Amino acid sequence: MNRHSGLDSRLSTAERKQKLLQEGAAFRADMVISRNIVRANLNSKSLATILLGRMTGIASSIFSSPVKLRAGNLPAVLPLLLTGASWLSKRCTRKSLLIGVALLTAIGGAAFISSRNNKATTDDE
Repeated sequence: MNRHSGLDSRLSTAERKQKLLQEGAAFRADMVISRNIVRANLNSKSLATILLGRMTGIASSIFSSPVKLRAGNLPAVLPLLLTGASWLSKRCTRKSLLIGVALLTAIGGAAFISSRNNKATTDDE
């Protein structure tokens, strides 16, 4: 029985070689495109966004009920804390961190002022 069965068995050796060279070139082109996509998504801004999303998710799940806060959720949070600590030690991430802190401060300040205004309007009524 022939090792190359099917359509490839009808092709000559030169044609099979040419077909393999074309497949290899297409594969290499796809690999270059994939590498560029990964590099574009691994910048400090996108990593900061992912980290911020995870931290807000963890914070909301921890602070959603006081029982969970007393019990402690350190084993679940520890890998994220270690990743954040190693990420913060890099020099290029400090700018993204400052932007994130400023954004969180602005959101918190707006929420505080909004809740204060709502309390003032309900007291006046």
